[in-house]
This record gives sequence, C-alpha cells and structure tokens, in this order.
Amino acid sequence: MMDASMGYVRRLSSKGNILTGFDLANADIVKDETGIHIRIKKKDAPLQKKSPQEAVNIQPLSKDQEAATNKEVETEEDHWKLLYRISDTPSILMTILFAFQQTLMGLPFCVMSAIMVAQAVCGDDDNDLKTRMLSTTVFLSAITTFLQATFGVRLPVYQGPTVAYILPLLVLSDLPEWKCPAVGYKVIVNATSGLNFTTNELDVVGYRENIIMPRLRAMQGCLVIAGAVHMLIGLTGFVGVLLKVVGPLTVVPTLLLIGIQFDGVMNTFCDPNWGISAGTCLISLILAVYLNGWNMPIPVITKSRGFHFIRYPLQQVLAVLFAIIIGWGICGILTHAGALTTDTRSKEYKTRTDAGADTIERTPWFIIPYPGQFGSIGFNSGVFIAFVVATLLSVVESIADYYACARLCQVPPPPLPAMNRGIMVEGFMSMIAGFFGAGHATTTYSNNIGLIGITKVASRRVTQVLAIQLIVCAIIGKFGAIFVTIPYPVLGGSAILSFGLFLGIVMSYMQYTDMNSPRNLAVVGVSILVGIMVPNWVKVNFAVIKTGSDGFDEFLIMLLTNPSFTGGFIGFVLDNTVKGTMKERGIAAWALDESKSPDAESHYEEGIEIYEISFLTKHLKKIPWMKYLPVFPTFTSHNCRNKSNKDNEDLKNDNNTNL
Repeated sequence: MMDASMGYVRRLSSKGNILTGFDLANADIVKDETGIHIRIKKKDAPLQKKSPQEAVNIQPLSKDQEAATNKEVETEEDHWKLLYRISDTPSILMTILFAFQQTLMGLPFCVMSAIMVAQAVCGDDDNDLKTRMLSTTVFLSAITTFLQATFGVRLPVYQGPTVAYILPLLVLSDLPEWKCPAVGYKVIVNATSGLNFTTNELDVVGYRENIIMPRLRAMQGCLVIAGAVHMLIGLTGFVGVLLKVVGPLTVVPTLLLIGIQFDGVMNTFCDPNWGISAGTCLISLILAVYLNGWNMPIPVITKSRGFHFIRYPLQQVLAVLFAIIIGWGICGILTHAGALTTDTRSKEYKTRTDAGADTIERTPWFIIPYPGQFGSIGFNSGVFIAFVVATLLSVVESIADYYACARLCQVPPPPLPAMNRGIMVEGFMSMIAGFFGAGHATTTYSNNIGLIGITKVASRRVTQVLAIQLIVCAIIGKFGAIFVTIPYPVLGGSAILSFGLFLGIVMSYMQYTDMNSPRNLAVVGVSILVGIMVPNWVKVNFAVIKTGSDGFDEFLIMLLTNPSFTGGFIGFVLDNTVKGTMKERGIAAWALDESKSPDAESHYEEGIEIYEISFLTKHLKKIPWMKYLPVFPTFTSHNCRNKSNKDNEDLKNDNNTNL
C-alpha cells in the first residue's frame, strides 16, 4: 500500500515489492474517480522509453483489502515518523501533559544548578538562598525558552542553565583563596556591661552578607559582560565564520568531555540510593525504548461511539513522567514504612520524600525574581575568564544542538539567520541572567532534544506551554518548592536516560565525518585523552604552576582544569592543521544546504519555512537595509544566499579535487 500524497512510498506490501528498481522520487501521480495512478520509471532509463505496462495503478481498497494491510511491514520512514510535527498543535490536554513531562525533565537540572551555584559561593547550607536561586533559574529558563522557540531559532528547544558556567566555579572554589570558611556563631552585646557573648546559634545572616553575597555579586558582573559577548557573536553573524572552522571533530570532544565532567554531579544524586535510581532509569527505558512502537490500549468515552478503546503510544510520549511518578511513589512508601534512615547526616536521608518538607514551609507563596535582587554587581578576573571560555563552549554546543534538533524533527538544517538569532537570544538572556544574579547562563539542552526522539513529539506549541508552566513554578514559590522535594535518587535515575541520550546525540555527529579515516580517528582520540589527562593532573599539581603573576596563574589553572576546553582546543587545532578534505572532516555536510538536494523532500516532514517568522518577514522585506542584518530572514534572500552558493561550490570543488 502506498501513500502517494506524500510523494514517496510509506509502506510496502508483505506479499512482495513490485516497485524495486523504479525511481519513485520522479514519479507522475494522477488521481481520478477510479483511483490513484502512479507512473514510475526505472532508475537507469528515462520514462518515455518504458512501456505502458510499467505504470502502476492503485485502485481504492475494499474493506477486505484494508484488513489485509495489517500484514504490512513498516519502512524506516514510518518507524521514525513524528506523531506531532513542529507546526502541529496537539489537543489542549495532551499539550499540557507533554509540556509537563518536559518540565519534569528540565527542573532537576535547574535544581542541580541552583545547588551548585550555592556551593560555589559557600551557600550550600543556606536553604533560603537556594530557594531564591532556584526561582530565578526557572524564571529565566522559561523566558529564554519562549523567546527561542518563538523568535529565535524557532525549533522546539528547551533553554536551561548550563553547567559549563558552573563547573569551573567549583574548580575555582578548591583554590586556597576561594575556600569557604566555617560559619561562625552569633555574637551579642550585653547592653549593660558592654561585653560580647557568643551564642550557640549559627550566624547565617552575617555569613551571607560577608562571604556569600560578595562572591555572588562578582559573578553577576562577569556574566553580564560574557553575555554581551555571546549576544554579539550572533548579532554580527560570526556564527558563519565558526561554521567554516568548527566541525564535528571539534564539537564531539568538547561536548563528550562536558558529559564526562558531569558524572560527579550525577553520582551525587544517585548515591543516596542506587537501587531507586536504577529502578527509575529502568522504568523509563522500558517505557521509552523497549516498548517503542507499541500502541497502548486506552479506554475512552465519546458521544458517538460510547465506551471504547483507542490505541496510542502513551507510555512512550510520557515515559519520563511515569518513571518519576513511580519512583517518587516508591520513595514515599519506603518513607512511611520506616525503611529509610531519619539521620539527616546520612546520604540515604535524601531518599526520603519528607527530606525537604521544611523547605516548602519556609518558602513564601510568591517569589518575584527581579534585577539587582542580590545587590549591585561586582567583578572578578578569574571568574570572568571562566565565563568567557564557557561562552565559547556554549556557542559551539548550541550550534551542534540546532543541527541535532532539526534532524530529530525531520526538517532541513537551520539556515544561517536562524542560527544567528538563536545565539543572539541566548546571549541576550545570559546578560539578563547576570543582572538577575543567577550565577549562570542558559543554553540549549541536548537531553530535552533527545526526548523528541523518544516521544516523537516535536510541536513548537508544547515548548511554548512548557515556558508558561515554568513561569508558574518560578513565581508560585510553594509550587516550585514541591519539585525541590523530589528525592535525589529519582532525579538521578530520570537524568541517566536523558543525559545518556545527550551523549548518544553527541557521538552521532561523527556520522558526518569519514570514520574510516586514520586522520579523524587520531584527532578525536587524542583530543579526548588529553582532555581527561591534563585537567586531572593540574587539579592535583596546581601548585606547580607559578608564572610570577597570581592573576595569570589563576587564569591558567582555570583553563587547564576545564576538560571540555582542553579537549575541544586540541581537537580544534588538530582538525584545522592536519591535512584533510572538507567532506572528510564533516564540515561539508554542515555547510552545504542539504535541503535543496533532489531527494531532500523524501525524508523531511516540513520545509525551511518553519524557521521564518511569517508575520514579521513580510514587513522586513519592505525595509531595504534589513537585508544587511544577519539575524533577519531577509538576510538569506540577499547577501547570505549568494555567499552561501559560492561557499558551497568551493566546498564541492575542494572535495572533488581531493577525492
């Protein structure tokens, strides 16, 4: 059976494939009252040379023939077909559920980021600070996500806090001058005698004002400047320059080493109870992977048919949501059964569902994040260097994520103006995050992109509703605090699948390169190995680095202890200095506009138009000077197109010359 309306064969009869050897892409389709007629030709000769008998006539199917199609086998196009495309809008209920699952996917990393920022500024025991940091993080993630999906790159990407900004701070906190002093006790003055007395109560407020806030304010100023640099990279069109020198052989080591660097954080969340973490991960794997393609029978009641069952892959599209609910419920049962420790000093205590109950009680009903909520901004050179490096890593990661998201959504790769807008939005909101005192920037989350591959839901509307849900969680303090009480092992177990998807997507970028090339194997292998070796050595022997300048020593330590920077830099240098063709390096596959290839329409669900802001583009075309701004769609139709065509011809000639 063929679906001729899509221009290609979707299913082949199990009784045999009579269409083998024919060119379906150039078939002529005619529909009349007798059925659908498809005239096809063999691939080795023009159509006019074939006999009339080679035309295939598809008649309307009878009920018996329709039932026989149950024996059909799905081709690869059907197996990976999306349930909802980018421009599709699911029902209101399903949209809310899909968005809520994405919320549960993103909130754990918001919680992790708020905790890590608090640790970096010595506020690990300050729950009030962590609550406000979480509210600020979630609020900024929501605003950035909405702007990105609506006006930025316009792909269904979730924008969350990036660990590339936070992990260097944790490394910095190991240096002697950044060590966190112990919290002192409150000192009171006797009004009669004038003598000072030390109480048994910890001076949390004094510690916050004298130790925590100065460090947090220094991070604010550094993030504002780094965010401005990030925004300019997109606003000026510098992304196009990066695409010529940064390819998969630079991106893969950079992002893989971020993942390797993040394993310590994952262990922190799984360590309280590995059994719960493994169970939560296993449930999500079974629902999303093992049961992939199975349609669950769901009972429904309608006016027309009454009570009946429908088939829908609910277990797949809500796999992570079901896993978190089940894991959370198991922890609740163990808590009330007395099977978990009540010792707050034990790691296992964080498995209890009531471990954060006091946080809900202390959290106000409404928290409104605002610029300057932690005081005036400051500056620190060491933190600034860390943030600039993190900015470059974030740009590289986002570019790769845009390509990955487009591939999973089955749409053409994003054009250069769309990528410029995406990077500009990220940079602008990173700068705003500095004014809000978030302590980190935002970037595209690869694990949420991986969720599209699992659930086959790529609707942009879901991403926009996700942003609205996050705003509610951020402003209604007690509602957001509920998610803070999710047991650590449940968060860790659910993150294993999502972060595993992130690493898998990163490694899939290598498909654009020639993996039989010894050059490419050497570049990737050396980059990853050096990215692991050098930071581990410097962390143990940082005292050896003595250049005579304390500031420069701190700068070198910051760079060399960052695995993603070290490995990515080595990969960048080797990839651009060792001889190799553009095709061999994988840059040609990213630079060439594959959406214009003859067979592109056969595997794209939607076209390049999904990147355009339709209501805005028609007005921009009336303004002549808009064609010079790299972030607007009109830039593509003027400067970018001619330049892109010339670059494509150069790349093709380079490949033909070196092959």
